[in-house]
Amino acid sequence: MAKKTSKILILAAAVGAAAAGISYFTKYRSFSKELDEDFHDFEDDEEPPVPDSTMNRNYVSLHADKDEFLVAAGDVLNAVKDAAGAAKNVVMDAAAIVTDTAKDAMNAAVDTAAAARANFTGAAEDTADKAEDVTENLKEAVTEAAENTATITMEDDESDHPELP
Repeated sequence: MAKKTSKILILAAAVGAAAAGISYFTKYRSFSKELDEDFHDFEDDEEPPVPDSTMNRNYVSLHADKDEFLVAAGDVLNAVKDAAGAAKNVVMDAAAIVTDTAKDAMNAAVDTAAAARANFTGAAEDTADKAEDVTENLKEAVTEAAENTATITMEDDESDHPELP
């Protein structure tokens, strides 16, 4: 029984190895074909020919009659009118944008000036009040210093000259 089982295992291993080999070979072969096809696709590519630009040109015949020149002149005139109309619209749009921007800037400047005026007015009033207080304090201090000086001077004069009444 052990011999049969070992023979079956060996046979299964051989069949598995053969299947793995065949699978590997077919995958390698398909990969090789795809690689060759990709290589050949790039190998056959050449630059497309550049078409001759002179084939698409329209020439005015030197022997054209007057009607052909009038039609061409009319076409040019219409193209110039269209271009002028488009330029006019662009300039009008730009002028509108500049006008709106200038109005916004002016409004912002007015608002800023009003805010600054309010701030400076309040600051000026505060400064004037403080200046008055300082002036009053200084006046009182000078007056007091003058009185003290006069008192001291009078006392010194009386002590230097005791015979004076």
